[in-house]
Amino acid sequence: MKILRFKRVDEAVAWAKKTIGIDGMTGDVTAISLLDDADDFLAVTVFSAYTGTNIDMHIAARPKSHWLSRSYFNASFELPFRVLEVPRVTGLIRAENLDAQRFVSRLGFQYEGRMRKAFPDGGDLVLYGLLREEYLKHPWSENETTRGTALSQGGLPPHREPT
Repeated sequence: MKILRFKRVDEAVAWAKKTIGIDGMTGDVTAISLLDDADDFLAVTVFSAYTGTNIDMHIAARPKSHWLSRSYFNASFELPFRVLEVPRVTGLIRAENLDAQRFVSRLGFQYEGRMRKAFPDGGDLVLYGLLREEYLKHPWSENETTRGTALSQGGLPPHREPT
């Protein structure tokens, strides 16, 4: 398995959208991916709606694959918390997707609210948030002395003030 940082982004985002069934990722969008030995996607983490203080994170994974590892976990959070240094990451999940809600809760995200009828089909959206300090205290988080090489600046979404 190998982690791609900001390569094959368009393909990765399309795969993630199809896998999790979400079309409405806003603003500049970028992604990192985990590939299997055949260079097929195992998991994709998509980042969107960067405001300078928050970035939305969407995680898609191939069903029944064993993709989550400490290295992919840290690669997924390196962009928002170590490069962009945003104070928070937001996870937006369809309310009926209980597996995704349990998953992000295990990653340390906290339930923050519900947006009723947020989807065109009338479905509800639930919001989860993870603060930078919560990530840095997470048992899987690399601490400052064991952290790997920082990401290159290439492919990062540009900072835009919220409107």
